[in-house]
Amino acid sequence: MNSPENLYALITGGSQGIGKAMAWECASRGMNLIIAALPDNHLEKTAELIRSSFPVKIQILGIDLTEPDSPQRLYHFCRNENLSVNMLINNAGITGSTVFEKASPDYIDLRLHLNIRALVLLTRFFIPDMKKMDAAHILNVGSMSAFYPIPFKSLYSASKTFVLSFTKSLREELKESSISVSIVCPSGVRTNPQSFSRIDSHGTFGKLTQIPAEKIAQLSISGVMRGKRLIIPGRFNRFLYVLGKIIPEQAKLRLLYREFKKELAAGKQEPQ
Repeated sequence: MNSPENLYALITGGSQGIGKAMAWECASRGMNLIIAALPDNHLEKTAELIRSSFPVKIQILGIDLTEPDSPQRLYHFCRNENLSVNMLINNAGITGSTVFEKASPDYIDLRLHLNIRALVLLTRFFIPDMKKMDAAHILNVGSMSAFYPIPFKSLYSASKTFVLSFTKSLREELKESSISVSIVCPSGVRTNPQSFSRIDSHGTFGKLTQIPAEKIAQLSISGVMRGKRLIIPGRFNRFLYVLGKIIPEQAKLRLLYREFKKELAAGKQEPQ
């Protein structure tokens, strides 16, 4: 049951961006994959690319994790296909910049359901099975935003703060089990036109904080395998993490307001 050929890494949002890079990194280490992502052409293309590059088994599932029963359906898919998940990578998520009072209920629900609800429920469903294994890992993809209350990204930063707190507390709960729980907190990543626009609106600051998705994946999986709790890719981002603990809260909020208002002023506000 626990032989490597029967074990899989499950990656949500694994067809593009950081998730795709995570899938590639896991496959390069000989891990079988379950890639769950929106049912579009990126999913099959990503699977075919990895299949042609590495001798691993790959299962895919097109699914929208914002739908109420999707986390449970994904779990039952793995059970019905006899896929033993020893690494759960909760990567699926969505960012967004907007004036909060202009955000529609759909805009709000999308971020709460995907960034929080889906991650929590998937973790809940898979833990009992993972506890039966000799070793298992949960990696939650957070953000540098988790460490800061960010104006104009209030929903996103709050959702990632939740993920950070959830990861820390769950890691402590599971410390006497075979499951190791980690979180990676990257900054800007150029994955699509919207992310390019957001990063570019921050000028030099955006350039200093961004890291390629492939590097994030490499550092993340290496950190997970070493049992690290918190993974912050990039020296400048680690500097910001320490700096954030020193700067007074009100001064920090003023700086964040000025910096992230640029996304709106540059016309990068998300659709409502």
